[in-house]
Amino acid sequence: MNFTSILTMTLLVFGLIFFYAIGIYLNKKTPLPSGCDLPSLKCEHCTSTSCSYSEPNRVEQIKTEIKNSLKNKNSGEGAINE
Repeated sequence: MNFTSILTMTLLVFGLIFFYAIGIYLNKKTPLPSGCDLPSLKCEHCTSTSCSYSEPNRVEQIKTEIKNSLKNKNSGEGAINE
């Protein structure tokens, strides 16, 4: 491989990274249209910690809610007892 092909590949990779970063920046900068209500903004069903709408301890909160829900159920076959 010669210098020009290495330079071309390097510029191509950095160009793709640059366009990806610009796309992410513009997506976060763009406001929601008026009257748009997204149910996913409530984060009631999502356990993602990388989401920009997620609270940092959301996963632990959901685990605690699930454990409490299982404790409140009638003890029967298949119930989890701690």
